[in-house]
Amino acid sequence: MQSTAPAWLDDGTWRRTLDDGLRIEATARPDSPVLGRFFAGYDRAFVLPDEKETLQGFRDCLALNLVQRHAFGRTHCELVVTLSSTEAHLVGGANFLATAHPRQGAAPRVTVALNYLYVDAASRGRGLLRKILAVVRTLAPRSVGLDRAPGALTATVFIELNDPLKMTAEHSRRDTEHSGLDQVSRLAIWSRVGARILDFPYVQPPLSSTQAPDDGLAYAALDYPGDTVPAAVLHDHLQSFFGISVLKGRVPECDATAAMQLKALLQREQPVRLLDIAHSLGVLRNDFARARRYRSLRGMIKGIRDE
Repeated sequence: MQSTAPAWLDDGTWRRTLDDGLRIEATARPDSPVLGRFFAGYDRAFVLPDEKETLQGFRDCLALNLVQRHAFGRTHCELVVTLSSTEAHLVGGANFLATAHPRQGAAPRVTVALNYLYVDAASRGRGLLRKILAVVRTLAPRSVGLDRAPGALTATVFIELNDPLKMTAEHSRRDTEHSGLDQVSRLAIWSRVGARILDFPYVQPPLSSTQAPDDGLAYAALDYPGDTVPAAVLHDHLQSFFGISVLKGRVPECDATAAMQLKALLQREQPVRLLDIAHSLGVLRNDFARARRYRSLRGMIKGIRDE
């Protein structure tokens, strides 16, 4: 279905300056210079081959804002965001897909697939993660036309997290050395901002024909209003995320990795539990050999070794 970009982005860029002088820029357009600035920081921040997107891949995703804005019967908008200091130095960025859902009881009206988020190493310790999340939560409803909707709920953020028990030793070492953050410290940071692991066997479909599915991840939700996510809500969210941000407009049911997960959620009668990360951090840090008895973080949290 043909559509136009959201009206608030007709000039190409959304700009705000925070009280501390940080400058925010966001765009949903593939031809915006904001995308180039975002990608420069992104390219430095991410290193693992199957998790990394190309600049053309981002352009392809943002181009779908014009031609697949209403795919799957839901409204979508994918954006990139940059944060810069008063000296115009890039200090962080994010890429996310906002999806507006028809009302499903008390379920959130807007979900966010927070595809990528980075903070420049020299700028860590300044609370930038929370500031970026605040910007994402502000822009997500607005980008899909729900910022002024009566009774609109705060956007629920979903995010992929590295699972230290599923990652290969080489990928874990390479990512830790590159980022300067070990995998457990990273989990602790996300736990402090409210992330909980979904009790669901998540695998990211391949980002391109030359990449493999990424099975070293856990899927998490930030500040979800409740202890379980309805299977229908997770299905619709993942269908949009897979179809737009991962598969760049391809039908997700035609990809084996995506189709398997979507089918499982369609057949599932029980909601998906949210699992607390915090209680597992000590074991992961102090007795990793014991933690290795489990195949995944969610298996460890549940005390089940075959997950």
